[in-house]
Amino acid sequence: MYRSLALLLVLGLSPAPVFASGVVPDQPADQSLLVRLAMIAADSPLPMRRDFAWLAISEMAGMFSGEASRARLETRLTAGASDTARWAAAVDDYAARMKAMADTMTSATPIEITVGVDSSISLYVDGELVIVTGVFTGQQADYEQRVVEQFCVLYLCERLLARYELSVTDADVITKKRTTKAAYWSFSQYAGPVCMTDDGLEFQFRDMSGLGQKRAACSQIVAELYDLVDALVRRHKQGVMVDWNALKISAIAGNEGHQVVLNASDDIRLPLPGLAASKELFRTVRPWLAARATGQEFHLVVLNAGHLLQGLGESP
Repeated sequence: MYRSLALLLVLGLSPAPVFASGVVPDQPADQSLLVRLAMIAADSPLPMRRDFAWLAISEMAGMFSGEASRARLETRLTAGASDTARWAAAVDDYAARMKAMADTMTSATPIEITVGVDSSISLYVDGELVIVTGVFTGQQADYEQRVVEQFCVLYLCERLLARYELSVTDADVITKKRTTKAAYWSFSQYAGPVCMTDDGLEFQFRDMSGLGQKRAACSQIVAELYDLVDALVRRHKQGVMVDWNALKISAIAGNEGHQVVLNASDDIRLPLPGLAASKELFRTVRPWLAARATGQEFHLVVLNAGHLLQGLGESP
């Protein structure tokens, strides 16, 4: 393993031919899960590309550091092991470089992911190339599994893969499906877990605890908000004016639905249990609702979303 890693570090490897979209035609049936997720991430918004790259590079740094430590231990037990010591020092330097790259990633760092015809994965972090596949002889599968497990904590991988595999040769269709009315997740050491949409909603959480419940709660709220937006758009086209300062939601007695008061004489009736349960959240998202109802863009960051969504997403 040491020799192959040394060659990697010295030569850097030349990237294989790639497709701009990240999708490889006629891919082999035994393609690894990491490669399939890389293809999806390659055509996804920047937050997902950043998370994929950050996890891949962070894990790489940790594994290289571990290999260097084991090599240094061998030098203590083996006479004349100067070559191994030099190799360990080189790998340590590379691990430190990878860690620094991961640590300095920000929400604005340009990230590109490409997949070659040989299923090789390449990352371009602010223009700098990092090869992901074929890096660890004998430990590549373990490395990929670690990256996949952490990535799938942040994203519902089964849904991503299901959508992807419906039309794996049509990247445009895949992208359209993924950027409609779905919430996706991002995580960094700067902002913590963030649930967001492609049209301006961003729910920031303070920590990773109870991530499954947070995911369920955010998905519920996003689905309800889009249902409400669709209804508001229809009423707007009918000429109904909304008094946004008076907008309120309440339960309907003896009914599972809810009433959203638009003005003194108009309302909307929809099942909106999540929004009804969090009046503060409903007030917070009014500017976003107002913009989306009239076809305008609006970026809304909801801080401390865990507090506002408390109680939602719990198993009955």
